[in-house]
Amino acid sequence: MGQFDDDRDDVILEALKDGVQHFLVPGIDAATSKKSIELSNSYSKYIYSAVGIHPNYSEDSTPNLILELLNSQRDKIFAIGEIGLDFYREYSSPDIQIEIFNIMLEFAKIFNLPICIHNRKADIKLIEILDKWYKKCTLLPSSTRKGVFHAFDGSESVAEWGTAHGFCFGIGGAITYKKSVQMRNVVKMIGLINLILETDAPFLSPVPFRGKRNTPQNLIYIVRTLADVFSCNVQEVINKTDENANRLFQFNK
Repeated sequence: MGQFDDDRDDVILEALKDGVQHFLVPGIDAATSKKSIELSNSYSKYIYSAVGIHPNYSEDSTPNLILELLNSQRDKIFAIGEIGLDFYREYSSPDIQIEIFNIMLEFAKIFNLPICIHNRKADIKLIEILDKWYKKCTLLPSSTRKGVFHAFDGSESVAEWGTAHGFCFGIGGAITYKKSVQMRNVVKMIGLINLILETDAPFLSPVPFRGKRNTPQNLIYIVRTLADVFSCNVQEVINKTDENANRLFQFNK
């Protein structure tokens, strides 16, 4: 994102110094998906690419360009994302969002990749689409049928479907917000075994940096909140979420 154009390398190196081991960098359209791959080439030991079309960019999207990246750079790509539905802002029409989402899900199936799902105010339609896709994938390797609900917002219906189908839930800065009582309760119900850490940088900064640019260094504030939620120590949260992320994205393959 443009918010890191002046100091991207510094942010990455500082995060590595603070103990971040792996970054999954998703695209939101063809151009940023390509940039994600370029970034992974520059930091091949630490940064992993995900390619996809975000629902807000569906209207002017070019899924064939995503397919070209998958065909030419498959060894650099570890997930399809960020994909999904956003019925809150509707920068793209729901019909176009659904069409592009289904295309991206098909790419995930063809290339045997997990998915990173964006969902905002679209629980019912999202689960309906995922359910049909999942059933079509049942004869494929288990990794094809897995993914993460990015920026999980505490939806009970999504939590129920996701845990029943082996998905992870991405926990970011919102878990630290005072008003996120419902989210913390649902996250506790989901269990640490199903959670991974994320930033959504430069957005969704945790307390005490809410409203400022988010960076990977801020993960520690999310970890501390999760440690409070599960009444465990910080290292337990780090170890388990690392294990979950490595299992989902196969960073260490």
